[in-house]
Amino acid sequence: MAPLPIAVRSTPKIARTVLQKRAISDVAITRTGKPIIRVQGGRSALGGHTATVFGATGALGRYIVSRLARQGCTVVIPYREEMTKRHLKVTGDLGKIVFIEYDLRNTESIEESVRHSDVVFNLVGRNYPTKNFSFEDVHVEGAERIAEAVAKYDVDRFIHVSSYNADPESVSEFYATKGRGEKAVRSIFPETTIVRPAPMFGFEDNLLLRLASALNVFTSNNMQERYWPVHVIDVGHALEKIFYDDNTASQTFELYGPTNYSTAEISELVDKEIFKKRRHINVPKAIMKPLSGVLNKALWWPVGSADEVEREFHDQFIDESAKTFKDLGIEPGEIKDYIYYYLQGFRSSAMYDLPPTTEKEKREEKKVLSSSALDALKEFYAERDGRAEQFAKLQAEAEKKHADADGAASAAGGGEPSWSISMEAFTEDWNESQFWYSDETATLLAKQLLEGATAESTIAVVSAPSVFVALKNLVNSPDAKDKPKPKMVLLEHDNRFGVFPEFVFYDFAQPLKLPGHLKGSVDRIICDPPFLSEDCQTKAALTVRWMSKTPVENTKLIVCTGERMETLVNKVYKAFGLKTTSYEPVHARGLSNEFYCYANFTPGDGAWKWRAGKDS
Repeated sequence: MAPLPIAVRSTPKIARTVLQKRAISDVAITRTGKPIIRVQGGRSALGGHTATVFGATGALGRYIVSRLARQGCTVVIPYREEMTKRHLKVTGDLGKIVFIEYDLRNTESIEESVRHSDVVFNLVGRNYPTKNFSFEDVHVEGAERIAEAVAKYDVDRFIHVSSYNADPESVSEFYATKGRGEKAVRSIFPETTIVRPAPMFGFEDNLLLRLASALNVFTSNNMQERYWPVHVIDVGHALEKIFYDDNTASQTFELYGPTNYSTAEISELVDKEIFKKRRHINVPKAIMKPLSGVLNKALWWPVGSADEVEREFHDQFIDESAKTFKDLGIEPGEIKDYIYYYLQGFRSSAMYDLPPTTEKEKREEKKVLSSSALDALKEFYAERDGRAEQFAKLQAEAEKKHADADGAASAAGGGEPSWSISMEAFTEDWNESQFWYSDETATLLAKQLLEGATAESTIAVVSAPSVFVALKNLVNSPDAKDKPKPKMVLLEHDNRFGVFPEFVFYDFAQPLKLPGHLKGSVDRIICDPPFLSEDCQTKAALTVRWMSKTPVENTKLIVCTGERMETLVNKVYKAFGLKTTSYEPVHARGLSNEFYCYANFTPGDGAWKWRAGKDS
């Protein structure tokens, strides 16, 4: 038996030994026969896969690195520049992210990066050539060196990220080298999985950020290039699923979004979201392409290249034989659902806190009518169409009868036609605040305006078309055949009443925007301001005063409006001697507001008296 001090010192070692024991079921054998310790996953898990991610410092790299690291994988990140890889350090636990400096032309550094890995991702790519690296250097020769290192160390999986439209025969050098690179890696390592993502959008993309920038001014194809933009996070998720599924070896994936857009359509979405209008100038390809080529060589910062201009004239095509997100069980995101989150920083301070512009559209999409509501809506539209047809018929009839009447009047030496019209053809429009009077009320008010009128009189009807129709019917009735016919004018905002020759368009917001001949020419007026507001009432009173003959107290005036406007009405029409009457107008469809009639005269037929307490 060991002495007590030795036993105490040995206890932690024994405990660690016991804890580190694993069952045979914890060991997995990879496709090439390598043993891998199974882990439950998690940032601090011990064991699992070792993955090398070339090009991890690019826009797509961080998303696959973070996904692998959170599953407990050890991630090897080859890098060229010290400052570009710092943000990746925190994507995994201590010791799980390993950085190795490499050069794409240095085979030894590439082999050092892959020798301990069981999966290699190649995300290396270049959007424009530089003085150090051409498209051929990066997309073909660089991919070949990585594939050769993968084959040399018998790495279990190799996933090569190419590009949409990759084609060795393409006019675009970018697409052509991407296509040749695919062929090169497949010839060296036949089990290579090739992934062709569409144009990607995200926090560091070359799509949304470019369109939102004020520097993105010139284009060559009127931004008509079409493609299926894909969310960079969805591509990272797809790469993870491809890695864990050995059945994806030797396959090709086309990863694209759910909707096809042109660059101009995406630009419109961007402008709407940042509340700014970015101007784009179209320059012919023959000028733009060589100019971009020269600038790309002369300047060290990215300003575009000749090949980027060429790519503007190539729409995305989909390889129907390739697998897609659907085969991986992933539903790709829609670009318009993410623009707000990626471009909020481009908004001005005044607009920064406003919600996404698509929020209202989403709410509208969620509104679904029940079957009964749809039936009611159809009935409403049928009734509306019937009214429109009736109105058109009425208009044609009115024009014909006026023409016939003119002929008859000329033959008889004067007179007007004998025909009547109904307000049934004119449906009330609540947006115009229209509430027609009942036939009894309209006729009573019309009679008070006609009482004592001569052929020299002018009657103005302001925003009360039902009274105007009653006037027309009374003047043209057989009983009024021998009576003088005063001149009439209808001031109304609703252009449907343009069927009457006396119609004058009227907007209370511009109370004096009226034909000049009406100024000081009217001696009988009825006014029904469309809104129960101080602004509307005051401006309507201004119109009445402008049209009235002088002195205004001799003008016969009727004002019909709400009871709660009484104090204001008596104030703005004080010069006319207006008072509150006992008569209360009635509306055909009823009205919840209490309505009063105000006038500066009492009719001989006793239609109204001064309301009690208002006769002084």
